[in-house]
Amino acid sequence: MGMNLKQRIKRAAAWALAFTIAVPFVSFGAAAAAQESARETGWYAPKEHAGVDFSQMEYRRYELADMEAAAEKLVQAAGTENGDQQVLEAYGELLEEVDRMGTMYSLADIAYSRDMDDQDAADETEYMRTLYPQGTDRAAAAMKEALDTSYGPLLEEQMGKRNARSLRYYEEMDPVLQELGEREQQLVLEYDQASSAEYQVKADGEDWTYERLAQDLEPYSSRYNEIQNALDRERNKTVGEIYRQLVQVRREIAEECGYDNYADYAYQSVYGRDFTKEDVERIRADVKEIIVPLIVDCWYSGVDYEALYELEPSDADEILDLMEPYVGRMSGELGEAFSYMRRHGLYDMERAKEGENRSGGFTTDLPYYGDGFIFLTLEGDYDDYLGVFHEFGHFASIFGDPAPSMFRYGYVDVSEIDSQGLQMLLMHYADEMFGDVGRAVEMEAVSDLLDSIITGAMMDEFETAVYADPDMPLDEMNRLFASIAEDYGGLYFDYDGENCYGWDMVPHIYHSPLYYISYGTSAFPALRLWIESDTDWEGTLDRYMTLSATGSSEPYRKALRECEIGDIFQTNALPDLDREIRERLDLPGAETKREAEKGETGIGAALDGNELKPVVMLFLGVAGAIAVLQLMVLCTGFVIIWLLVKDRKR
Repeated sequence: MGMNLKQRIKRAAAWALAFTIAVPFVSFGAAAAAQESARETGWYAPKEHAGVDFSQMEYRRYELADMEAAAEKLVQAAGTENGDQQVLEAYGELLEEVDRMGTMYSLADIAYSRDMDDQDAADETEYMRTLYPQGTDRAAAAMKEALDTSYGPLLEEQMGKRNARSLRYYEEMDPVLQELGEREQQLVLEYDQASSAEYQVKADGEDWTYERLAQDLEPYSSRYNEIQNALDRERNKTVGEIYRQLVQVRREIAEECGYDNYADYAYQSVYGRDFTKEDVERIRADVKEIIVPLIVDCWYSGVDYEALYELEPSDADEILDLMEPYVGRMSGELGEAFSYMRRHGLYDMERAKEGENRSGGFTTDLPYYGDGFIFLTLEGDYDDYLGVFHEFGHFASIFGDPAPSMFRYGYVDVSEIDSQGLQMLLMHYADEMFGDVGRAVEMEAVSDLLDSIITGAMMDEFETAVYADPDMPLDEMNRLFASIAEDYGGLYFDYDGENCYGWDMVPHIYHSPLYYISYGTSAFPALRLWIESDTDWEGTLDRYMTLSATGSSEPYRKALRECEIGDIFQTNALPDLDREIRERLDLPGAETKREAEKGETGIGAALDGNELKPVVMLFLGVAGAIAVLQLMVLCTGFVIIWLLVKDRKR
């Protein structure tokens, strides 16, 4: 059945009219912060940065022949006698070649993200997506061959025992897998184009598009819902069918690699997780019964969410000016990374112009220069602050990681703690930065991470079910997602009877299958850092910086144990989190999902008497995706993409 207005829970902040904040308000926070000196620490290892402005970095199509030449040079050097110097030199050149190739991939992706309608940029991105695994395959094969010579101990000392062990088990890319990978990337690019295309339907003899719908009809009126559902169905026929084809291709990839199920393959081989699908399944009930009511109580906590709309930054510099003094107070390395990023223009943070089709946001590596880069499409509201806080956490970790890109292990469940953790630790300064609105900003930041836990579990449950039944028809997928989304409170999507189509606009399930749970697993330790920082500020900062400095080199549970931060799979993790958040934010006691459905407390009660009408559809809140290039045993982490999806038209 269709949902009525009271069932369409949206963030209370989205119900307010926006107006611009006065300039002295922002200036106050920055001035106060500047009076304190930076906290001197030494967490990051020494690393060489080229110091090149982004404007001077030029994309040049990478040729596989360059990698093959560098690989052959290492193999030949390893076949000579008394050639220690030549072997080390050739090894260094091969690592540099991988860095150069990876940087060209990033530059192509940035250009494409600036204008996803640019066919030339799309073609270059597709070319690099196809070429990158081929290039790393050549490099890994050459290193393996060299390790099997008398120069093996010398090379092992250079690259480290762990990397050498991975390379010794490495198998060159299977031609069948290469072909399947290319088909997969072609479908992903088809999705990019199809998801941003304009769709049109007829209703009562008139032509309707999403753009006309937004301009001409009152949101969530009966006619609005009718036309929106028709547009969603039309889009779903195209975009959903692409997903079905991807599922089939991925089934073949899993089978070729010896797995019965693509989800098992993704968990183990793509992401290298030290937790399983079954571990995630065990926490779903707590997410549904504990975290869903908790986020609703946050939304209806009496905090002045309308005040958030006073926080409308005019541009990126206003956000960066406000933020800069505080990162330095947290850690000297964070302050250095921030200043370096600004000095060399290693970011693109703009609002989309009329008719411009920009990507949402991500932080990527430019390993040839020793740097990272932030791409973020600003929305023009308070979420832009949290978005920049989040992305800089990724940037700082890249800035401090000295490992060559060839050996940068991409444990994405850990990398998202870098971003979400920094976002939450900056809430320590919320009152200084945002004055009277600080409480609302902090509540919104907490809600964002609770949202990540909910949507992470929800999307993972959907994807796991689909990959368990890869022949599932599209209409069954739509019904399945509607059922799953309802189990999580029905907070995020609109429904067309028993169908829900919104899942087909979540880019992660196309670009990075089974990734989305990483937002939930990482949100938990980020919230733990925020809770613990209230009583142990410097100790909590040290634990965060330990994690940031290690990059993504260890899997989730191991990394958190070493940094003495709790993980989401510990006994009573979510009940304890619920209790501590309620105590910290002075929220009412825990309510179960069952009580909420009875209307006693929680969702139903929160809406009673509330006459405000949502004007923005919350799609999935803060979102993101990662491109991980997996070469059998050797895992090379590469691009972290974070997409803000707030509007089904996008």
